[in-house]
Amino acid sequence: MNLNLGNVAVIADQMTAFGGADREMFSLLKLLPNAHVYTVLFNPKGYTNVKIKHKIYTSVVQKLPFKYKFSKHFKVLNPIVYEGFDLRKYDTVISISAGPAKGIIPNIGQTHIAMVMTPPRALWDYELNVRASRFKNIYKLISVVLNNYLRLWDISLVPRVDYWIANSHFIAKKIKKRYGVKSKVIYPGIANQYFEEFEQEEIDEVLLRYQVPKDFVLVVSRLYDYKRVDRAIRSCIETGDNLVIVGNGPDYKYLKKLAKGHGNIYFNGFLDSDREVRMLYKQAKVLLFCGIEDFGLIPVEAMAQGTPILAYNEGGVTETVRDNICGKFFSTNDELTSLLKDFDKKRYNRAKIIDRAREFSESIFLENINQYLKQINA
Repeated sequence: MNLNLGNVAVIADQMTAFGGADREMFSLLKLLPNAHVYTVLFNPKGYTNVKIKHKIYTSVVQKLPFKYKFSKHFKVLNPIVYEGFDLRKYDTVISISAGPAKGIIPNIGQTHIAMVMTPPRALWDYELNVRASRFKNIYKLISVVLNNYLRLWDISLVPRVDYWIANSHFIAKKIKKRYGVKSKVIYPGIANQYFEEFEQEEIDEVLLRYQVPKDFVLVVSRLYDYKRVDRAIRSCIETGDNLVIVGNGPDYKYLKKLAKGHGNIYFNGFLDSDREVRMLYKQAKVLLFCGIEDFGLIPVEAMAQGTPILAYNEGGVTETVRDNICGKFFSTNDELTSLLKDFDKKRYNRAKIIDRAREFSESIFLENINQYLKQINA
């Protein structure tokens, strides 16, 4: 793919734990082997399973004590930090952001392309992710003032962007609503290894290592309020299904308390490798996807293993999961519970589910983004 954007800087939100935005960024970087990456804060421990070949530049926040423990409190510094990056030596700046990364100040001659995962949820969707904290009431009070200030700053960034890319039509509508601009929809994609076939013996070894029962439903998610993993727990408590939760985050204590006394709820944290997660996708009878996501790579990853999805009926997942072919949608906990009670994996055609996942492959994403960048660079 011949792409000439000159010297390129890729700007990311803080990089403290590997997630969906990172997957999209590392896919994009395959097109941009000489690009430099800028972020407010980088924690290498959150990326131990990722081979990072690109130079990563950080901000003054990287030098602060206890920076990783209190990283979420640094958002008050975002306008100062991102506007402080000196990007004058670059011809093209690409921000990949669900938060403040699009807040850089481009030069007159630079092209700024904003790949927006979502307008910041904390600012526009009132998602604070503090319900597990004993200081939640204080956080809520402070956020009323702080978020008003940051919303004004977020809106002020619109003239700094030349081209907008959304990762779903759902997010394109949000971008239009919040910023008053149109965006190009380019779906992210998953790499070829997500379609890897596994022997049952390998899967059984992973189940034994993590003490997971053979018959289970699966959640793979960072544990934040808005992921709504509590919906999965409540329904599985009622149905008696074994629920395996892969992931960690600030909502862990709340969710652990919710599941207390129920031996069918398994918290497994982050597994040692993505390959092991893919084996759990294959073994699970269904993946539960309970939050409102901008795109949602996890369901596509599970579909690549032929596993059906039960998903909340809003967000980007409604653009990837085909009803009655790849799974079903629910709007309430009662609906999810009913779907689980009646669920039979044998009703679904594994090959059709995998074929649908192939429509969201990384190669298609790279071709689409390459063609769009060529178009705007012509």
